[in-house]
Amino acid sequence: MARDNYYNKGDHYSEWHRALKNDLGYIDIDSCGICLKCKMPLYLAETTFDVGQAWKATTTTEWLARMANLPSFLIFYKVEDKQVVNFRVKQLTPTKDRKEVFVEPQAWVQAMELLQDRHNLVCKKKDAA
Repeated sequence: MARDNYYNKGDHYSEWHRALKNDLGYIDIDSCGICLKCKMPLYLAETTFDVGQAWKATTTTEWLARMANLPSFLIFYKVEDKQVVNFRVKQLTPTKDRKEVFVEPQAWVQAMELLQDRHNLVCKKKDAA
């Protein structure tokens, strides 16, 4: 995690950890999609506000995703008038894509629904009320 926090200040733990004068690393997980029935993780994602940048560090997210055998993504999101209007998505695991895909919000919802549908094939609680 970057030593200086430029966005989303106010997370007291994050600010406390960033102020430590040592070599203790820390990363927050931006997104972990889950099954609402059984709570199993479906994917990990590193997210970032889209200001035209080409990359964001994703090494730890990729390591965690591989260890958990989960797909993972880098998601750049564009906001206009306080609404998310589009995404640039790059798959990180299981295969790292070189190119990003430009998607509308509804298309990203469909991708997340597909991950849920695949999980439903093995979900132990999919029929629970």
